Amino acid sequence: MTDEELDGFMRRVLLDAIQLEWSDFLENAPPVETSKHYRHQMRKMIANPLAWYHKITRPIWEKAFRAVAAILIICSVAFGTLMAANPTARAAVLQWVREWYETHIVYRYSGEASLSKMPQYGISALPNDYVEIDRSELPGYMSVTYQNPDGRNLYLDYSLVQQGSATDFVTEDMVVSDITVNGLPGQLFLSQISEQTSAVTWIDPNQDIQFTVDGFADEAVLLHMAESVSLVKSTK
Repeated sequence: MTDEELDGFMRRVLLDAIQLEWSDFLENAPPVETSKHYRHQMRKMIANPLAWYHKITRPIWEKAFRAVAAILIICSVAFGTLMAANPTARAAVLQWVREWYETHIVYRYSGEASLSKMPQYGISALPNDYVEIDRSELPGYMSVTYQNPDGRNLYLDYSLVQQGSATDFVTEDMVVSDITVNGLPGQLFLSQISEQTSAVTWIDPNQDIQFTVDGFADEAVLLHMAESVSLVKSTK
């Protein structure tokens, strides 16, 4: 049995165990309406529950140590190279940091966003047969869902770079690389297993927005979609 097959087997065992443990309760429980953002995050957890479990059970001291180390490295490099550059670069350094952990990367924001209302963005270069089916907005966050006739989804998520917000990306079973989207620096998370989506993320310092395109697609398609993200007039 390969590592990938073992991971898939363990995932099914965990999900079956949870279903057995909570089946009686769920049968009698009233239906609960959840947000699109919540359902999106739960799908990510189900795609890789072992990574999710390891992340939330990591000792507090280890989390703190890694976060401090990451921030110190980022700040030392940033202030040594970027602070002497243009105002846009200085704003990016002051408003967000990227923290590297064992199994994930966190973009953590600070400061106040320049926008008071979420603009309406969309992917104009969608793969064949994909259409927008949902647009869910929370304070400082927007998630746009696209779907093809086979029921496969892809997502455009974007959030304001503001105090108290953060964006998390799982790195297990991912090849992480630096990329650019329309001249803006970002990261590509390319999945190495078929059950997990890939993603590309970047920050627009002029709009104080972090964008993420997430779906089952290869590098070329993801980057093409990312570069096509633009303001739209939503029909949802």
